[in-house]
Amino acid sequence: MPGQARGAVRKAAWRRVACVCALAAAGLASAPVRAQADPPGRVGRVAEIAGVVRTLDADGGWMDVVRNQPLSTGDRITTDRTGRATLQIGSTVVRLGPESDLAVAQLDDQKIRLRFDHGQLAVRVRSDDIPGELSVETDEGAWVPHHPGQYRFDRAPREALAAQAWSGDMLLEAPDSSLPLKAPQRAQVWRDGRNATHYRMLPAVKDAFGDAVLAQDRQDDALAAANTAAQVSPEMTGESELARFGAWSAGPGGARLWTPARLPAGWQPYRQGAWAWKRPWGWTWIDDQPWGFAPFHYGRWLQAGGHWAWTPGQWGSVRPVYAPALVGWLGGAALDVDGAPAIGWVALAPDEPVFPGYAVSARYWNAITDASVAPARRRTVAISGRARLVPAAAASYTNRAVPGAVTVVAASALAPWVPVSQMPGAAGAQQRKPASGKMLAAAVPVPPPGPPSGRAALSADVPIVQLPPAASR
Repeated sequence: MPGQARGAVRKAAWRRVACVCALAAAGLASAPVRAQADPPGRVGRVAEIAGVVRTLDADGGWMDVVRNQPLSTGDRITTDRTGRATLQIGSTVVRLGPESDLAVAQLDDQKIRLRFDHGQLAVRVRSDDIPGELSVETDEGAWVPHHPGQYRFDRAPREALAAQAWSGDMLLEAPDSSLPLKAPQRAQVWRDGRNATHYRMLPAVKDAFGDAVLAQDRQDDALAAANTAAQVSPEMTGESELARFGAWSAGPGGARLWTPARLPAGWQPYRQGAWAWKRPWGWTWIDDQPWGFAPFHYGRWLQAGGHWAWTPGQWGSVRPVYAPALVGWLGGAALDVDGAPAIGWVALAPDEPVFPGYAVSARYWNAITDASVAPARRRTVAISGRARLVPAAAASYTNRAVPGAVTVVAASALAPWVPVSQMPGAAGAQQRKPASGKMLAAAVPVPPPGPPSGRAALSADVPIVQLPPAASR
């Protein structure tokens, strides 16, 4: 980069820091506004982490990122000099190298807008549908892929941005010009003190970051065929891990079943992990298993041959709709831990509807439910606008009859980011017995719990609609 432009780049670095911080703050501040509409059906996921990787929490403080943490509008991911992260948004894979900063400016059913500040970033676009929805925004403008491909971006401290297409092609849409970039081209881009955009072409770079990214992409391609054969949508965030950590088979009625391999002793769905509180969804399950995203946010769990198996549901050509957790909640006066009020949950089985802790429209509820419910078992919901759906007292959850499937903890112990294994009731005699058959039989279906201390309630001013247990459409 010419020397006279370095001063402009240094000033731009300060603007980038201010912009990213403002973007994150705006995402947090706008959360109550977004909560007035149905949540997006598309979500991101932290797939892999190494070294120190941090994000901003709902209160604006920094916290360590954990694997399987969901990502949505307003989230920001940073890595230190030891850190690396792999993020997934449906079929799109985003990889961050050391000392990198990336913010999610928009992630919903219409757009994926990523704001790249500095470091090393690689983006793999696999689907033909994504190029019209994805952009990587930088100080120099928005980079828009035109076709599936592999793209990278680099910005060292006090240096200009470099962008490269390993495969495919993309266009920089700058305020005063545009720049097409087609594989294997690489360009350096900067803006001068008069905000004029400048470019120069560079030789394609080959380094350790690029070699690792391309090798990981090849591994992903090899696994994708197994999930394609199982007819799982590649836009189901987290589906890429299924072929790596389990096996597909045919279940009753031809349903596709996935069985995880090498489960820990005593494993039950929704037990080895923690709950988080994430707007606009509320209580959100974070599983410990490396494959533990898709099977806990889409589809249903069931017992097959004495083992737990997961079925993804029948989505067809429709993009799968994310849910924060697919469990039935249990409570009532009969449920307690050492005499204190308790709350329980169990994985939903096929044909069982989900009762979100937030207000929904009829259209959204049908979208999040119908893929896992047979047509003859689907329900009619009387919703005008948006409402909170709650289960009828007579609602039944099939998996509560499976020994040990219900997890019961002290209601006062349910808190964000606390491992379930450390909550009173989840370990010890209560869980080993599992909370006694009589107590569980007397427990009643309840809506998801309210927010943790210090957090505002979701959808507080909407009507409550009870879903009749035997209604059909």
